[in-house]
Amino acid sequence: MPRLLAALAISLCPLAGAAIWPGQWGDSHLISAAPVDLTANPEIWKEYGLQSTERADYGGFRATAYRFKDTTGAFAAAQWLRAADPSTATLGNYVIGCSGKCPPITKLKEWLTASKPPGLSRSAYPVLDTYFPPKNLIAGSKRYIYGPAALAQFEPRVPPSAVAFDFSTEGQIARYRSPGGEATLALFSYPTPMMARQQVTEFEKLPNAAVKRTGALVAVVFTAGRPTAEALLSQINYEASISLDQVPPLVLKPESAANMLLAIISLAGVVLTFCILSGLAFGLIRVLARKFGYSHANDSMITLHLADK
Repeated sequence: MPRLLAALAISLCPLAGAAIWPGQWGDSHLISAAPVDLTANPEIWKEYGLQSTERADYGGFRATAYRFKDTTGAFAAAQWLRAADPSTATLGNYVIGCSGKCPPITKLKEWLTASKPPGLSRSAYPVLDTYFPPKNLIAGSKRYIYGPAALAQFEPRVPPSAVAFDFSTEGQIARYRSPGGEATLALFSYPTPMMARQQVTEFEKLPNAAVKRTGALVAVVFTAGRPTAEALLSQINYEASISLDQVPPLVLKPESAANMLLAIISLAGVVLTFCILSGLAFGLIRVLARKFGYSHANDSMITLHLADK
């Protein structure tokens, strides 16, 4: 019963959101639009941060859009949906697809961008995908994981306790062809190498698993052949980008030195002008005060009668 209620909530949630697809594209007019039926795997959709969906019927084709909380969720969902529809594409935090006599997917992305869909984000996608070796990779086998529901669905041999999602861990799995049969490579990324080192001992307890830690990554291979596991693990190498917080040495160039000198002269001129004007104003006030009889013994002023010399 709770699973059914969760699925119902996800399927009804898009009804409250703004429309995604435009009413007209050239000669194609919107006939109808409705949310996508997502009664299956509601926990995974929730982990991916699904916010709204819409399937629009334009007569000759039907365009589908999924909007997620961030681009990571869209990236993960797109890998999942491509297993059923290889034409699935991402547009920021949106995932789009099409069925029927569809225009090119690039054209769909241009149209959707031009219509300014609500909540469009252009943040970067995860980079964990770039660590996977391309050779012998089974097309459509990649799955992105950053929650226990997706882990249980896509790689149940790894328990959530080993991954430790409390560390904001993210992972991805892929399957490979090998002489000894199919192999599964799972990569888990941790915020720091220390966290990865702490969890690698948990992965080493898994049966029939070969494990390697490199930097903040933990790689796990499930395969019947040890050579295949070692070959895959040898291709996984973490490359950290290091930024120095030290102040770089000051290098003076002719143009920068000239600009600095001009700035100093300008500042000196401003200060000198302020001092002269302040002195004149102060003297004028004192003269006027004496002229109108506001001076007294304790408030005297020395006057230099230079004109009498």
